[in-house]
Amino acid sequence: MIFKNISRWIVTPEIEGLLFFAQRMNELLFDYTFDTFKPSALNAPFLAKEAVSLISDIESGIIDVANLEPVLQELEWAIQNDSISKKLLDARVEYYILKSDETKLTEVKLRLEVLSKTLEPYRYLQVCTDALHDAIDKKSKKSIDALSRNVVTTLINIGLSKQHLYEATQDFFFKPEGDLIKSTECYKKFIDSILPVTHSFDLFFIASNLINEISDSISSMDADIIENLPSEASDIAKKCGFSKDENEVYVHIRDIRSYDKYSARDEAIRTLENLSNLFTVFHHKAKVTWKPAALATQCCAPGIVLVNPPKSAMDKVADMRPSKASKELNRLIDNLPLNKASSTRLMRVADLHGICVSHAISENQLVNIWTALETLIPSNLGSSKISNITSAMLPFLMKAYIGRIVERFTFDLMRWDQWRAKKILRKVPSQPGSNLVARAANLLTIKENETLRQELYAALSDFHLLRYRAYSLSASLCEPKNIKTLLETHEKKLAWQLRRIYRTRNLIVHSGRYPSYLTTLIENGHEYLDQIIFDLIKMTCGEYRTETLEQAFEIAKILRIKFDKNLTEVQNFTIDNNKFLIDKGPIIYV
Repeated sequence: MIFKNISRWIVTPEIEGLLFFAQRMNELLFDYTFDTFKPSALNAPFLAKEAVSLISDIESGIIDVANLEPVLQELEWAIQNDSISKKLLDARVEYYILKSDETKLTEVKLRLEVLSKTLEPYRYLQVCTDALHDAIDKKSKKSIDALSRNVVTTLINIGLSKQHLYEATQDFFFKPEGDLIKSTECYKKFIDSILPVTHSFDLFFIASNLINEISDSISSMDADIIENLPSEASDIAKKCGFSKDENEVYVHIRDIRSYDKYSARDEAIRTLENLSNLFTVFHHKAKVTWKPAALATQCCAPGIVLVNPPKSAMDKVADMRPSKASKELNRLIDNLPLNKASSTRLMRVADLHGICVSHAISENQLVNIWTALETLIPSNLGSSKISNITSAMLPFLMKAYIGRIVERFTFDLMRWDQWRAKKILRKVPSQPGSNLVARAANLLTIKENETLRQELYAALSDFHLLRYRAYSLSASLCEPKNIKTLLETHEKKLAWQLRRIYRTRNLIVHSGRYPSYLTTLIENGHEYLDQIIFDLIKMTCGEYRTETLEQAFEIAKILRIKFDKNLTEVQNFTIDNNKFLIDKGPIIYV
């Protein structure tokens, strides 16, 4: 979460809701936002579409029927927790979602098809943006939070690029140049600027001259090999160094229909990848390659613009600095006591992780992430593969969840204003030697610190999003029963998402198809894999000195049970009984 420049804003109480909306949109679209606060992969309209598509795949024999029940459970939960979806329904949700084992699959599918039409994305988007306008006028931050997330999820799944939406948000709300923002009427202008409208794009790439060998094939796909760029492209090409050498050619891909320049580039890249891969089938020794940047023209916009590639889904994680990474690697090599079988599996997982990072084809990234998880996780003959993987992963992903939230909140406070944040945190009653994260946990979880929380809210002033986050986190974490509710919801979402990654992997392998939300699944899968690998290393190189991966997974299960037991035994949080909430697990030997 970053506090953006609001020099163009005339900040008054009347536009507090609009400023909160702008800050939340920035957070939703920022690449490195904490996963809990990112847009959902799917919301109710697209879960309904997913359910219909899944039944078609079941009928075709691509997916097993056992995969349907969790999808229907998630769809029902999503509708029940979405005011817009409930508003659009013409009957109770139970009418549309038939879960009886005796119901014919064709009838289940028909009801879901009707539900999908009822929650049609453009219809849903219209009602959602209207409701968001009302929430902004009323300064209802809880509603703005939920509705903004659903608007972004809907737009991305319709086909708009996340990068395009991010840039549109920055340009409209936070760029130093531009009109003053002084009323909530600016919201309508912003929404109109990001609503999905299809345009025609022409794109120019620089490719290896090997593509000349398939010039006949490329022309049949609305593409040409050209000697020189159009004259109107020369200035921008020269400025950004977009020029070919003697071993390269320009490729012109015509009339790409898309919503923005980034999604148009992705579509054009798909054309190039298909051509290159087909050529490789017949000629194995060399591969047609191209530079990632492109020049693009848009039907209704003047001039030519440079379109750089978006950040890879595998890169959207917080990284260690090279110096620290090398130290961690040395420590791992020096202290790794795993037996040969487990060590071999861990190294194989590292190989697969490396392939994902270095190869940018999204479908391959997801397949390799899932293969890495299957390699890592001990097999269990008593359950299905997906049930085994889910039950093995959840203890790792759940036991550290509260700690990760508090740690990210502390980080956000430091990014906002390190001096003022430390001044408040140092006033928080804490155990001797407590670090800032422990002090932040005490601030959020202990009821007696309400005065200090009020001091923080006041200091946050126009950073409405961080103030809302502090308030909502305190409400969720100050009661053990509230934490239980938070964890139960998070666990359900994790299980559903893991199953979705598994189904998508199967879809790619068995049909070659992939969904529009593939990038989100890669981001989530990568985050899950990294969390588990780091915890396994801590158990192996730390105080437990585990010799097999099976031992480490069993310890994770026990630690999760211990966490739940501690939570059950607490009545009210104090500085003496809340440390387990942010416990990072086993201590690493130095």
